[in-house]
Amino acid sequence: LSMTACVSSKKYKAATASALAAKNAGDSLMKKGNDLQTQLDNAISSNKMLTEERDRYQKETDSASGKLKTLQSAVDDYTGSVDQLQKKTADRMADYAERGVEVTNKDGMVHVTMQDKLLYKKGSNKVAKDGETALGTLASVLNENPNLKVLVVGHTDDRAGKGGDNWTVSTERANNIVRMLKTMKIDPSRLTSAGQGQYNAAGDNSTAEGRAQNRRTEIILSPESFKLLNKE
Repeated sequence: LSMTACVSSKKYKAATASALAAKNAGDSLMKKGNDLQTQLDNAISSNKMLTEERDRYQKETDSASGKLKTLQSAVDDYTGSVDQLQKKTADRMADYAERGVEVTNKDGMVHVTMQDKLLYKKGSNKVAKDGETALGTLASVLNENPNLKVLVVGHTDDRAGKGGDNWTVSTERANNIVRMLKTMKIDPSRLTSAGQGQYNAAGDNSTAEGRAQNRRTEIILSPESFKLLNKE
């Protein structure tokens, strides 16, 4: 009986140890399974966040691309309008081309440059008859395009003028042009005058030809660009 009990005790202990080992192994596998599930859940969550972030960036990219296309379209419209304005103005002023009138497209604006010999009476700041006729032709373009802003800038050579310093002379001449345009039904709110004296020379003041080139008035025409660039 003693030996049988001893054997049974050993088998019980062995079975118990085996069961405990199996339980521990099961617990370990369960823990590993839970860990893997946690990792999987984290990966799924991270992937969802990355997907949402990607979608957000894509929407922002699409929005930026749309705005860029809109802006490019506005720029193209503005450039086209300036090109058309230059052509129309040049065609309208063609009869004065040989008398010192030049129409150019510069920095997105149309510059109508008129030499003093056409615009003003000799030795005077007053507008000459031929100058008034030329301004009337230009005024027809301005009246057909009421969205244009007009900046009149007077210039001189570097020789001292009889009517005061060159700042005064250039400014007063620009003022007289603005006054003349006002009489031609140009809305005064569209008109601005300025004088630069001799400080923005177009030619060489050391030569008679260069000085004549510098004695000029620029009439700068610009569409209201902010309206074009703000279009949606």
